[in-house]
Amino acid sequence: MNAAPTSAAPASGAPASAAPAAAVAPADVPARPLAPAAQAGDPASPVIVEWPLAWTEQRAALTLEYRRRHHLATAEDLEIEPRVIVLHYTAGGSAKGTKAYFDRVTIEEGRAQLASAGRANVSSHFLVDRDGTIYRLQPETRFARHCIGLNHVAIGVENVGDEARWPLTEAQVTANIALVRHLVARFPVTHLLGHHEVMRFRAHSYYVEREPGYRNVKADPGARFMERVRGALGDLSLAGPPEQ
Repeated sequence: MNAAPTSAAPASGAPASAAPAAAVAPADVPARPLAPAAQAGDPASPVIVEWPLAWTEQRAALTLEYRRRHHLATAEDLEIEPRVIVLHYTAGGSAKGTKAYFDRVTIEEGRAQLASAGRANVSSHFLVDRDGTIYRLQPETRFARHCIGLNHVAIGVENVGDEARWPLTEAQVTANIALVRHLVARFPVTHLLGHHEVMRFRAHSYYVEREPGYRNVKADPGARFMERVRGALGDLSLAGPPEQ
């Protein structure tokens, strides 16, 4: 998603907790970048830590307004039935910084294209820290603004990092694999996409954007990361984007 500008991420945070009941601000844990020869594991039941987004009546109203503008003019609520999982990276090095950014009710004015498309702030359903800790930010069946054209059917998974300064880690590969398996077991998911692949998906019936000119080009999480995750999930037969 490139959720927050790099400069917005704080330098440090409180220690992360592995206890499912703890909703604490995680630490910025230095982690080993992806090693080309390493193989990601495939844990069956990931530990998911609840770390809820700040949610207010104003935010709910703005999000519904956004949904009506971009998905369905007659929408009455924020309920979705997930069919797609979209993986992202934050373009920052801090889970705490990303969470603080997502907690804002409205989109920052400096992101002109996004701000012109609606006041509701961006967010995701999950945030995966650099040590592989998985945080659940909001219900998987709530409409969240994270992916143009697919928010009404997509679960968003943000990974702390990028492809240069904070390369995504082995622990994140492993966590994403486990999380995707967990979600596919719970919801009728048919597709797994990287954010950078979504514009190739516009011809699919899942893709709905009521303002045809509203689109963007993304780089996250990158072909290498998607290749690693997909390589361990072949048995699920999840579709991806059309070939270029």
